[in-house]
Amino acid sequence: MEHEYFRKRSYYIQLIRDFFIKKDYIEVDTPVLSPFVIPESGIEVFKTSYINPVNFEQKELYLLPSPEILMKKLLASEPGNIFQIAKSFRNGEQTGSLHNPEFTMLEWYTMDFNYIDSISVIQEFLRYLLTESGRSLNVEYGNTLIDFKAPFIKMTMHDAFKDFAEIDLNTLLDPDSGEKVITKILTEKNLNFTENSEYSTWEVKFNTLFLSLVEPKLPKNRPVILMDYPSGIPTLAKTAENPLYSERWELYISGFEIANCYTEETDYQAVERFILRETEQKKYAAVPVQSDYLFSEIFKNNFPECSGVALGIERVLMILLNCKSIRGVIPFLFF
Repeated sequence: MEHEYFRKRSYYIQLIRDFFIKKDYIEVDTPVLSPFVIPESGIEVFKTSYINPVNFEQKELYLLPSPEILMKKLLASEPGNIFQIAKSFRNGEQTGSLHNPEFTMLEWYTMDFNYIDSISVIQEFLRYLLTESGRSLNVEYGNTLIDFKAPFIKMTMHDAFKDFAEIDLNTLLDPDSGEKVITKILTEKNLNFTENSEYSTWEVKFNTLFLSLVEPKLPKNRPVILMDYPSGIPTLAKTAENPLYSERWELYISGFEIANCYTEETDYQAVERFILRETEQKKYAAVPVQSDYLFSEIFKNNFPECSGVALGIERVLMILLNCKSIRGVIPFLFF
């Protein structure tokens, strides 16, 4: 990372803090080490241990893949708008232009907001970073001019599959025939997937289809809010009015994911089902984890209605600094 980028990184991170503090969010600072995680079958973690100097007993700890678990525990005890700039860790992922095992995440929660309300915040936030730094709202990235002034493109997953892959997404979500339909399409399109394996879940097949046929065709000249993800992808987002979908969006800029947003699930039983289901799936993980089975308890006593957003700071910096790789905006790289 060149010294010029190091200075600009520091400058933009200060602007991020300024934006949320001006909007009366409280900055929090939670640990990156935890004895428990929220189990997520699609995410591998780093495991370490604390060694007791007296009896040499070891206590397993995990480097958190996001600050979500501890931020939500704060919200359960004292609701209020909060944000955090946190080091986060993902194991078992390929390194490259968009991935590094250690990265910086911005995560914030807004009380009495849903995922639709959060769209206005992300638009205002990105425009703030540009205007406060004296930049135009038309940003050159590679060979593309990205228009941040116009309203962001809002597109449902259903429409994206229809427009870019000529697939009716509802047929993939049918509880009786969806598995056969998606397998048939993958075979016809000659897309690689592992059949007859514990890893060959509907979610894995769906992601293969999305990443191959839809994501590459997303517009690149304006930010895209891709909304209403299938509820068959397990998350802690509320289920939408149509139970096939969840109240979730992801922000794409120049064709790659920048941020992920939910209307946060507040129902105790729904959270408990998620924990139990994902814990079962984590049996196949490369790194076994200790799930926080008591996590769902914090939702028993009026967990606040809110919307949460998680954003990759290095990916935003790539756009702001016209850097084609995440490796150009991280000070030290060991992978």
